[in-house]
Amino acid sequence: MLGLSVSSTWRRGSGVGILTVPIAIAIAVWTIAELVTLFIRRKNAPGRGIHPGAHVGVQLILFLALILAVFYSCMLWKSIQRSIEPCNEWSRDPKHPNWVTQNTTETDVGGGLHISTSSYYCPESYRNRVNDLSYRSAVQAIIAFCTLLWGIHFVLFVRACVETQRRNSEPPVMMVYPQTAWPAQFEESHPQGNSGPILMKHTHYR
Repeated sequence: MLGLSVSSTWRRGSGVGILTVPIAIAIAVWTIAELVTLFIRRKNAPGRGIHPGAHVGVQLILFLALILAVFYSCMLWKSIQRSIEPCNEWSRDPKHPNWVTQNTTETDVGGGLHISTSSYYCPESYRNRVNDLSYRSAVQAIIAFCTLLWGIHFVLFVRACVETQRRNSEPPVMMVYPQTAWPAQFEESHPQGNSGPILMKHTHYR
């Protein structure tokens, strides 16, 4: 649904698709890379994916990019809401077809009438766009999904920071290799007796 909404806004030239499509692709690629890593390490290190230090950097970039996407999508929605009234109710300027105008009559301090003219840029293609319910629904869907993804990647970013801190606090693991056992030194003993000294050799090996 996010892809359909983004493609809809991409075709209409609003610009939000140009921002959200690369973010969606980056999220998909990173998720696939994590799943592939988990699959490769399923025997040697089950449950261990990409290093949490890498997750911290990537999740931070995605988290900040999603903030920008949510902000831009909300500004686009605000612009659509602001354009509905002038594009549909104001009169189109005959000299400048891409502009609509509205004359407002006001009374000044002296009691005289003062006519002011307001102009708003609204080409016919843009008027059709803001009146299209599917386009407005697509923008709302983008805002909802970007907000949801923002929350998910914020949690993943915090989790990666905690996991990195935990790994850094663990004592370093030293690899101890078994050493080759050398034959023990022969011990010499000289028992006391009338028969004279007898050389005795003892060893620990049997």
